[in-house]
Amino acid sequence: MNSVVRDMRYAIRILTQGKGLTLVALVSLALGIGANSAIFSVVNAILLNPLPYSDPDRLVLVWGDVPAEGIHRSQCSATDVEDWGNQNSVFEDITTFGGWSATLLGVGEPERLQGTQVGDRFFEMMRAKPLLGRTFLPEEQQEGKDTVVILGYGLWREKFGGNPEIIGTQINLASNPYTVVGVMPADFAPLPKSLVDPQGQFYRPVAEPYDDTLRSGRHLRCIARLKPGVTLERAQADMSRIAANLEQLHPTANTGYGVRLVTLPEDTVGTLRPMVLAIFGAVTFVLLIACANVANLLLARSVSRQREVAVRLALGATRRRLVRQFLTESVILSAAGGGLGILLASWGIDVAESVGSKVSPLLAKIPLDSRVLAFSLGITLITSLVFGLAPALQLSRTDLTQSLKEESRGSSTGAAGNRLRRALVVSELAMALVLMVCATLMIKSVIRLRKVDPGFSSANLLTMDLPLPLKRYPKGRDQAEFYNRLETEIGARAGIQGVGLTSILPFGSNFDGRSLAIEDHPVRRGEEISVDLYIVTTGYLATMAIPVLEGRGFSDRDIDKTEPVTLINNVMAQRYWPSESPIGKRIKFPGSERFPQPWRTIIGVVGDVRQYGLDREPRMQMYLPESQYPTSSMSVVVRTSGEPAAVTSPVREEIHLQDKDLAVYGLATMDELMSESIALRRFSMLLLVTFAALAMLLAIIGIYGVTSYTVRQRTREMGIRMALGAMQRDIVVLVLRQGLKVSAIGIGSGVVGSFAMSRALESQLFGVSATDPVTFVGISVLLCFVALIACLIPARRAARTDPMTALREE
Repeated sequence: MNSVVRDMRYAIRILTQGKGLTLVALVSLALGIGANSAIFSVVNAILLNPLPYSDPDRLVLVWGDVPAEGIHRSQCSATDVEDWGNQNSVFEDITTFGGWSATLLGVGEPERLQGTQVGDRFFEMMRAKPLLGRTFLPEEQQEGKDTVVILGYGLWREKFGGNPEIIGTQINLASNPYTVVGVMPADFAPLPKSLVDPQGQFYRPVAEPYDDTLRSGRHLRCIARLKPGVTLERAQADMSRIAANLEQLHPTANTGYGVRLVTLPEDTVGTLRPMVLAIFGAVTFVLLIACANVANLLLARSVSRQREVAVRLALGATRRRLVRQFLTESVILSAAGGGLGILLASWGIDVAESVGSKVSPLLAKIPLDSRVLAFSLGITLITSLVFGLAPALQLSRTDLTQSLKEESRGSSTGAAGNRLRRALVVSELAMALVLMVCATLMIKSVIRLRKVDPGFSSANLLTMDLPLPLKRYPKGRDQAEFYNRLETEIGARAGIQGVGLTSILPFGSNFDGRSLAIEDHPVRRGEEISVDLYIVTTGYLATMAIPVLEGRGFSDRDIDKTEPVTLINNVMAQRYWPSESPIGKRIKFPGSERFPQPWRTIIGVVGDVRQYGLDREPRMQMYLPESQYPTSSMSVVVRTSGEPAAVTSPVREEIHLQDKDLAVYGLATMDELMSESIALRRFSMLLLVTFAALAMLLAIIGIYGVTSYTVRQRTREMGIRMALGAMQRDIVVLVLRQGLKVSAIGIGSGVVGSFAMSRALESQLFGVSATDPVTFVGISVLLCFVALIACLIPARRAARTDPMTALREE
């Protein structure tokens, strides 16, 4: 024990003597360990922490699968789910769910709340018991008996003060009385935001019956729990069998409609896994560069300790004893670096939360828990061995006789030592170049995404959601009149250049896909094409600056008593009428004998809108006038002459003048919605740029530190050369030649590595090749220039050395 204490004291003394080198080593380790700990926290939050549900791996999402249209995450109907439930042999329970929002009245200001509608046995399947009251009864899944609600814990506390007598009371949702029958406990987590966005604050019954005529009305989602011992593969085979049978029985609604199963954890984090693993690989490079950096600095310093080691060997110290001493120094150095790294990690986690929360709710709260601390401790110990072992073994093999000779002072540690130092510098530069190339490719992708034309002008657009309660607006005419009146009144306000309403906003999570029949392109029943439907008011196209390419847009003449009309986008026009005008052609929804649908005349072709994201090609789109196809849920779009935030209050005021009980929610500018649509790429870019900058900084420190230390150890040689007539430029060229030779090898190795690593990012790139030559050449030139500067500073210092002073020092 005493020897260990002596080793630690001596190690601290040695480290404090070389303050400059120790500081550089500490900074390198703190950056490497801190970055790894912060990113491991992200990995822990997304991939390692289990979802907050009972046996989450046995919970599966049952998605509709329509390969012909490239749709693998389609919704389902209540009829689908009942058939699946009756015929499967692999699920304990299977049920429906979906989002449902309503305005809460009578509790302060009207407020729009997001809820979740759930089918029978949802809570039993989730293994959840209420804190107060009960869950839904089977008979409450019937229309007319479904005016019951279960509150989430947060809503119960926030809006109702945690009233324990809440059970049996009525609350006003969507202008209807709902009886509170239960309150869920604090530890019952709502379904992930990827399934219900925003996450539900309360629950109500789905209350949709089994009805063959509504089989294709697929607007719900399905979740099931696997029986014990049933694998996902077996469940998929069973459900595929059922889907094939249903296709035979119901060809109209089920042709081409299959089933795809995915576990809840995979569905929640599957799209994030490649990004997270790529970032974790990148930050590992940073740690390796830091280790190589510190090892190189310690190898360079080991030159000055050869005589010390020789003396200790001469006095009887064993090689094992010396290795232990040097490893003690490494452990102390890495422990200090690890401590600083954890502090940096805690700051990095705060940054990751603020940026990452826009990418995934899993990143809204990243824990710095025991698993992360254990990881930090582990990499601290590993790094101490990685960078400490090579100098320790090299010094322990010091030649005793040679090192004690006076002439050996200031010599190198031999060819092996020089080769090792050069190899470490090469590896630092190679890994730095790989990260810089990947970061640059991501920067180019984001820049090019920003330049993509979305099909409309996003500047100065304010958006908000404004659904109407069916209790007060039961008829389509009532809904249409309200929205048209609101459009007119808001448009008359100061500072507003245009206003329109739409059923679906761009870049949102909602969509409305419809089957469509085309009069002059007949197909068999069940083989109708699928288009995206948007219901808009007359001012929407002009407000969004969506161009009318042919024909005309909607006008006040297009009302419920006139001929049904529609607009289509250019993609649809080019697909079905590439060599003729579609104006005057007719299309309709398939309908049925019970619910016939009218033919709608195409009156115009409008520009394509990238509705699903800037990186997604536009699909076929059709627009209907809200006055002919009214809906109770619309979003308001307002174009302003200045900052959109300035008109928020006047717009709210006008809405409340029209109906004081309406709640406006989802306020955002269109620029914000567009920015959120590329949040994942921006998050990846930000992290890669940060790590690339760290890698380049560490590589500069490494090159500069090793070159400076090498020049210092060769002071006697430089003095002799200058005494024999060498010019200052000769000394500069000598140092630069050696430094740039190593740099060239490192950059060349990095280019080769970048070709392999950049392909792993290919799915995240947009508008730029994974082997973009401009990026590869530009980054190589930049890193070569940086290496030149790092070598030039110590080279110029060596050239200014006075020969007599140098010889006297030796």
